[in-house]
Amino acid sequence: MVESSRQLYEGLFLLNQAAVAGDFGGCVDHLKEILERAGAEILLLKKWEERKLAYEIKGQRRGSFLLAYFHAPGEGLSRIERDCNLSERVIRSLVIRADHVGEVELEVARKDGDLLAETVLREGVERSGESGVSAETGGGGVDAGSEVETGESGSAGSAEPAEASDESEAKAEA
Repeated sequence: MVESSRQLYEGLFLLNQAAVAGDFGGCVDHLKEILERAGAEILLLKKWEERKLAYEIKGQRRGSFLLAYFHAPGEGLSRIERDCNLSERVIRSLVIRADHVGEVELEVARKDGDLLAETVLREGVERSGESGVSAETGGGGVDAGSEVETGESGSAGSAEPAEASDESEAKAEA
């Protein structure tokens, strides 16, 4: 009967960028601890993205999002919410029932990202950051997974002046 009251939930957690930059593994462990204290069984916990926020939240302009899928009892959600509100590392959180997520989607998400690899990568960057190149300055503030996006926006940026020159030529001909 206890197992039947456990539902599948999807949680999106916005973490303080300064805390993540200083200790990514510690932030992940902190979030795992919050979920496990509420009796949750974590199925998947992965980094979604780091980005500039649309507006300032608790004095922060940037944040890192972690996406979690977990089984938890319904009464544990209030504890998760309270612990997230009290945490200095978690800026915002949103937890919803994940009835829309099937086993296939969970399996795809598991293959998609690995926090252990991210943690090891960040620790390596922090060690090499002592030689003068940091993750923020060396990579333009983006992670390795979003380099393609940077390349696309770069090409889109170069296309804009061409479009502007086409418009000016059209106006000159008229």
